[in-house]
Amino acid sequence: MASSDQVYEQMASVWEGLRQRFPAYELLLPGSPTFVCLAEACPSHCCKIYSVSLGEREVERMKRFSGLEMVDFVECEGGRPITLPLAQPYLLARREGTCTLLGHDLRCGQYEGRPDACRLYPHFVIVIRTVDSKPIYSDVTNVRAAVMAAAGGGGHRGFVPLLLRHLECPGFSGPPLAEEAWRELIRETARLQYEEAALA
Repeated sequence: MASSDQVYEQMASVWEGLRQRFPAYELLLPGSPTFVCLAEACPSHCCKIYSVSLGEREVERMKRFSGLEMVDFVECEGGRPITLPLAQPYLLARREGTCTLLGHDLRCGQYEGRPDACRLYPHFVIVIRTVDSKPIYSDVTNVRAAVMAAAGGGGHRGFVPLLLRHLECPGFSGPPLAEEAWRELIRETARLQYEEAALA
């Protein structure tokens, strides 16, 4: 079984071969700066630029945590929620060029109930199949196995998970990311990104 250092070296090597395909991201390993929300210095890129899709489960969670009605936080037309022919059929509402939940202090007005996409940001996990250097997205079994092996300090034959950070986010200015914190972060990011999305 590979040591943690060997696993991180393999991740760095795989990333070197892929980084040009993911120019908006950078590899995050133990020792990288941690994420700290810098609302006062943040241009709120994520809350201004991106449209966020929501599944039924997320809508119910937001209603429960916020006390708002669905029409208060999803895009509507004629007072009725717009539904798209997607697994996550709703869009988080936007007003005047920003998410409707973004407060004047640039913080989320419904942080506890926020959508999974907002819980993920500014992190992202891709799992690379080593035989052809291609990302796997729909193979949740191998995604889970590769992430759990890496989080346990080892590797998973044939697959390498990469924890990435969005370069435009200014919040990566905290203390170095400890190894155990990195392991928890890659597990939780992959769970939200792959397993929770599959339930939506």
